[in-house]
Amino acid sequence: MQIETLRQIIAITWIVTFVAALPVTAQDADGLNLRIIEGQGSINNVRTRSARAPVVELRDDQNKPVLGASVTFQTPFTGPGATFGSERALVTQTDSEGRATGRGLVPNGVTGPFEIHVTAAFNSKVVSASIRQINASPSESRSSRKVLWISLAAGAAAGGVFAATHGHSSPSGVTSVPSTSTLSAGTSTFGPPQ
Repeated sequence: MQIETLRQIIAITWIVTFVAALPVTAQDADGLNLRIIEGQGSINNVRTRSARAPVVELRDDQNKPVLGASVTFQTPFTGPGATFGSERALVTQTDSEGRATGRGLVPNGVTGPFEIHVTAAFNSKVVSASIRQINASPSESRSSRKVLWISLAAGAAAGGVFAATHGHSSPSGVTSVPSTSTLSAGTSTFGPPQ
């Protein structure tokens, strides 16, 4: 059980580090664009029943925000998922910035990945997208916290390496020296909580 929790923490950390930063946009043939602003790749804590509310933005074919469009957020009926208060679906409208928020999102007690299906409708035009989230139940044991911190450090190091290798070029006359980085996790032990 504890090894599986450690695997989940590592997998979740890498998903958040690399996937959550990618913007997701769905486009309708009539020119509506639905962009996921927040919530993609979020990790919801089933123990504390806390979750990241999804936020989407709707724009027209001229890239202007669409005010007053109907937006529906729909969570799964079975398995990992969440509710908006006590409902599986939430219908709301876009604001003056074309944004709609799935307020009141609470994860159910089932761990694992799931999708929130989002549909936006305006003037007989409809566009849909899916927001992927994960329900997790973090362990309170020392070893899993250690793995979490190691995973976060590894993610931060990977981000630093990416930034260093994809940053701006040096001004003329300045010589850049390649650097090497080493990240070691030390030793890990597995066993019952201490």
